[in-house]
Amino acid sequence: MPRRSLFVLIALMGFAPAVHAATPQQLCESAMELASAKYAQCRLNAESKYSKTLDAAKRTAAYAKCSANLGTAFSKATAKYGVACAATEPSSAFDDYLEQCSDDASAAAAGAALPDYVGELASCNADLTACNGDLSTCTGDLATANADLATCEGDLAACEALPPARLLKTGQTTAYGAGSDGNLQKGIAQGYVDNGDGTITDTSTGLMWEKKSDDGTIHDKDNTYTWSGASYGTTHVLDGTAATTFLAALNAGGGFAGHTDWRLPNQTELYSLVNLQAVSPATFPAFNTGCAPACTVLTCSCTVPYVYWSSSTYASLPQYAWFVFFLDGDTGANGKDYNFYVRAVRGGS
Repeated sequence: MPRRSLFVLIALMGFAPAVHAATPQQLCESAMELASAKYAQCRLNAESKYSKTLDAAKRTAAYAKCSANLGTAFSKATAKYGVACAATEPSSAFDDYLEQCSDDASAAAAGAALPDYVGELASCNADLTACNGDLSTCTGDLATANADLATCEGDLAACEALPPARLLKTGQTTAYGAGSDGNLQKGIAQGYVDNGDGTITDTSTGLMWEKKSDDGTIHDKDNTYTWSGASYGTTHVLDGTAATTFLAALNAGGGFAGHTDWRLPNQTELYSLVNLQAVSPATFPAFNTGCAPACTVLTCSCTVPYVYWSSSTYASLPQYAWFVFFLDGDTGANGKDYNFYVRAVRGGS
């Protein structure tokens, strides 16, 4: 049987391919796409006529007619198919988008380059990737900052929970009856730490002290200095060899132990080194350890059991300054022109 006759027979027998009817959604989509195509063609036609006549008024009128037709077509599709229409944008949005497309086509026909949407999309995606990377970094930094803040708040809470600042212990441990100093031992203990560089830090006060040696250097325990120099008898200021020789040497260049803010301690600071449980010298072991001829501040710690200058002036007699007597922990004042021992300090609030 010829092939054509076979196809006719199959069709007559009811085996023709089935044709499915379009859904309302498909019909609405088709209507909107056709309206969009007619709109674009309408605008390009207007542009084509304008290119020949340069009549801007007619082109504007043609544009308005194109937009009106597009809106009418959309309204008809929406009215006919109702909720079956899947488009979420109004005809005006289609109008704006298609207008841009037709303008780009018209400009390209006049010699301009077509927009590189693919390249711009790739660039945009690259920027988005970089932005996401920055966001990830920022998020990580924020997490770190929040953790640091939590730590800081915890430290602050712990600090605020501490009792108010208290005075130091005197060092006296021998009790002389109930209520005596040695019995009660009130105050906080000094926390002396040898820094291994010729200095000792008191963790209770925050003060850093110079160690004294027996090696003939600027740190030698046997060196003595005056409080006032040329000003003695007039203004009585701190211009004696304690400042011009001793402190000047410690603060010269890079400074002693890397610090250039060494000074004489005030009376209260200096007296914090007194240990009332000890005599000759009346100080703590940290300042009286291994003192022997030729020892340095790195190998020993010396204290002469005699008078050390403080930086505090005796108020009623300004030519006098306060001292601490490290034989037994006594204190008093004497003329600023006397040569006494010194020990430098730094830090404090």
